[in-house]
Order: sequence, then C-alpha cells, then structure tokens
Amino acid sequence: MASKPTHLEPSELGTREYWDNLYTTELTNHAHDPSDTGTVWFDDSDAEAKVIDFLEAFAAPAAGLAAGGATTSFLDLGTGNGSLLFGLRDAGWAGRMLGVDYSRRSVEFARRIARSRSRSAGKKAEEEAEEEEEGKEGTGEGGEEEAEADVEFLEHDILRTPPSALLSGAQSRGWDVVLDKGTFDAISLSSETDGNGRRVSESYKARILPLVRDDGGLFLVTSCNWTEEELRGWFVNSKGEEDEEEEEGEDEETRAWRFEEVGKVEYPSFSFGGVKGQTISTLCFRKVRNPGR
Repeated sequence: MASKPTHLEPSELGTREYWDNLYTTELTNHAHDPSDTGTVWFDDSDAEAKVIDFLEAFAAPAAGLAAGGATTSFLDLGTGNGSLLFGLRDAGWAGRMLGVDYSRRSVEFARRIARSRSRSAGKKAEEEAEEEEEGKEGTGEGGEEEAEADVEFLEHDILRTPPSALLSGAQSRGWDVVLDKGTFDAISLSSETDGNGRRVSESYKARILPLVRDDGGLFLVTSCNWTEEELRGWFVNSKGEEDEEEEEGEDEETRAWRFEEVGKVEYPSFSFGGVKGQTISTLCFRKVRNPGR
C-alpha cells in the first residue's frame, strides 16, 4: 500500500480568484481575436493529444468502451476552456460530454468557444449544402443550436456540491470516463480546509469516486505537481485510509468502491543527479468493488 504524500505549500493557483481573473483575461482576448481560444494546459508536453491517443489505444478497450463510441460519456473536472473535450469530439468520440468548473468565467469562456465552433461548423455545412445544390436554408443557425448542446458546460464546485448533482439519466450510476487535467493540482494548492480541519485535497478522492461509473468506469488524472508514485498515494487506498474513512462517516455505497491503476501515459523522461523523472504524470484508474463489500 502507498502512503499519502506530504501536502504542498498553498499558493494563489489554489484560489477561485486567480482562475476568475485568468479567464476574464482570456475572455477579453477571445473577444478581440476569436481564434485565440486560451491556454492549453501541459501543451509543452503534448498532454492533451497523448491522453486522447491513450484512451483510444488502451484505456477504452480495457474498460470495455469502443473507441469513438456513440455512447461513451465523459465528465471533465475543472474544464477550463473545454479544450480536452473539444479534442475528444474532434477525434470522433460522439457520446455525452460535460465540462464543469467552479469558475463562472471559465464556463462562460468554454461556452463562447463552443458557439464559435458551432458557427464554423454551420458555415461549413452550409457551404457543402450549396455545393450539392440542395438549397437548404438555415443550416448555419441549426448547426449552431446542435453544436451548443454537443458539449455541455456547467458551473459546479466539486468540493462543495454533492456528487449527485452530476448523476442523472444515463449517468445516474456514474460517467464512463472522468478526466482531471490539472484540477487536483490546483486543489492541492488551496489552503482551505474541510469540516474536519483537513486540507480540501484530502476529500477529493471521496468526492470524485461516485462520479465514475460503477464496475469499470475510468478516472484519468494528469499532474505537474505530483509524481506517478505520489498520485498512487492519493488515489489508491493508502495504509490505514479505509479505517480513517470509516471514522469520518462516509456512506456505505462510497466505501464499497475503490480505484485500481490500469495504465499510464508515457511522456519523455530526463535524468538529473542519477534520478530519472518527467515534467508531468498521467495515471489511469478503474473503479472496482472493494473485496467483501
């Protein structure tokens, strides 16, 4: 069993104010230049493309999901500008996609990009229709409405809102794939504490576990602050963790499940002082039932 890592020192990146200010700036930039869709986190490591390739090549088959399947659902925690979900959609994944973020400005920005994408898609469809001389009118407006619903975005605070708020309909038992690309990093830098006086990062796993589909749903976490071994310490049961959770009164349904590691994304590594490392880490966990539960 892995031990939980030592907490990080808090910083402004762990505050809502920082992210609201960042996305206010990116909204302004986008208004002046619609082609400016903001920062793609971990772009220097090509993390987004690598995660998408990993899902198609390994993670999806391991969870019994058809790559690009029309029914595979994605929940993106701390979605930012929605870039990862848009990338998945462009790669052919056709199921429901929802991006959530506690920054209202982030959600506004992601929705604005979605509308811009829809207008481009509608214009392309209209041009194709004209070329085929079908004479259909209103293609651009119809395309916009369809694309706006294509990828959904919602203001949602993972740590303050019950997981049940994101569980309904076909996702009532969880989402097929839950994504975290830097969100746990930001939460780990927050100085806030929960009702038991613990840093809020301590409760993150318990908050997201119900969001992942029972019996085989996937959780992918990408971090630049934690090593692979440290991520295992946070998301795979550590020594004494189950007893601690029992004392904190977690519901029986949550305690019935756990994460097991099923893969990782490979990134270029470097050596310094005889120690091998990499700038970011992405691990893939599958939700499985605890023995005896």
